Amino acid sequence: MNAVEKNRLSQEAQMQIKALRKIRIWKITAIAISTLGIAITYAGIAGTDRNVFLGILGVVIVILGLGSAIVFNLGLKNGKRNVEKILNILEKGNMP
Repeated sequence: MNAVEKNRLSQEAQMQIKALRKIRIWKITAIAISTLGIAITYAGIAGTDRNVFLGILGVVIVILGLGSAIVFNLGLKNGKRNVEKILNILEKGNMP
């Protein structure tokens, strides 16, 4: 592997690490939104004036938030694995 290929792979790894940081922030945001959905659901169902609309809205928000967090977590897992592969290639100094 020549210096140009090493430089290109190193830049790719850095860009992917930066993208993984952004995805991690999105995952945390999705979990926070899901938590707000739980609060909305509780307010709709457990209040003295039961509001079915708030209960349903809260459940939908929880499902969307958790679903998004799961997808972001999968992206993080696969992205970390990809960065590890790139770094292993750089360490060994040869392309597969």
